[in-house]
Amino acid sequence: MEFNKRIIQLRIRRYDLSGTHYSLVYIVVYFPHYSYISDNPDIIKKTIELNHSCTDYNIIKAEIQKLCGINNEKVMKIRNRDGILVPISFLTDSNENSFFLDITNISYIDKTTASLLQDAYVDAVRQKIRTLESRVAQSELLMPQLEWRRQAYMEDTVNALTNKVGFLNRRFDELLPQFRSKFPETIA
Repeated sequence: MEFNKRIIQLRIRRYDLSGTHYSLVYIVVYFPHYSYISDNPDIIKKTIELNHSCTDYNIIKAEIQKLCGINNEKVMKIRNRDGILVPISFLTDSNENSFFLDITNISYIDKTTASLLQDAYVDAVRQKIRTLESRVAQSELLMPQLEWRRQAYMEDTVNALTNKVGFLNRRFDELLPQFRSKFPETIA
């Protein structure tokens, strides 16, 4: 069953271990070309082995967290070679076998100076991230069903059109003798 396995090389950048209080979100927003920042962390190369049939978001996320030794409080961003963000399902579906994995903290707010409003804001952002993650996971689970739903819809459409064409053929066969009897010379 080794042919079902897929080996993926991850280039891990740990922004959560750097000495700054900035998260990757802050760096990307204020410095779009963040690869030029001097505080760029070292790249750690690791490989992960996944099944081609494994499309469950939570399983893949847990495998990556176990490989990197991180918890759920960290944000993981997967990028292809061009630096474009891709969903976790691309690890098993894509033809590429090398990805960048950016790990960072959720917030760059210092907890000692955070006010009650900032804490509420951070909690709201965390909840929004969890909601988005669950929605992405649900959509990834529904992806295999789209093909058979489309196929069933196409079959229903073809059956309906076949019935309509059959009805028109029967009516045409019924009315053709009456039509020919009215114009015997011109049709023959």
